[in-house]
Amino acid sequence: MTPANDRRPPPAAAVAILRVIDGACAAGAFVAAIAAALLALILIGEVIVTSFFEWSQPWAIEYAIYLQCFVLFCGAGWTLRQGGHIRVAILLQALPPAAARLLDMAGTVFAIGVVGFASWALWQQLIRTFDFGSTSFYPMGTPLWIPQALLTLGVTLLLLGFVARLVRLVLDQPADLAAGLTAGGVE
Repeated sequence: MTPANDRRPPPAAAVAILRVIDGACAAGAFVAAIAAALLALILIGEVIVTSFFEWSQPWAIEYAIYLQCFVLFCGAGWTLRQGGHIRVAILLQALPPAAARLLDMAGTVFAIGVVGFASWALWQQLIRTFDFGSTSFYPMGTPLWIPQALLTLGVTLLLLGFVARLVRLVLDQPADLAAGLTAGGVE
């Protein structure tokens, strides 16, 4: 990477697109935070009701599963931008900056391929589920397209996060908001 003073400012269109992606990923993180709070409330309620009244809420397991998926995937794009995903930073630190940037780009392109395929497959599954009117086998009979939509959007946000990361790397901009290469890394 070039020193911060020598960097050219990125094109305005790229900055605008990156802002939109960052905003969408932040919204996904907000959904993940709400899902985590709801998950905690459901689980605490289930423990209390089961312990004191020996009665289990039939919907608790179903919605806890959905909320776990939302927590895991909806905040992943935001976490990527924060530098919170685990990666082996020791290799990047051992390389010259230009080589480290190229290796980071290669890893990001690979991740775009994997997450892109997952996103495409989830969108196909969501469309099929909606068309068939599939519902869960749990007593609540939730239309499955509803939780699948949030899961699919979460994975799509992660894909957009990786695309934004690649754009930043190509433009020689900081890919993570965390300071240094060791943030989120294994040393």
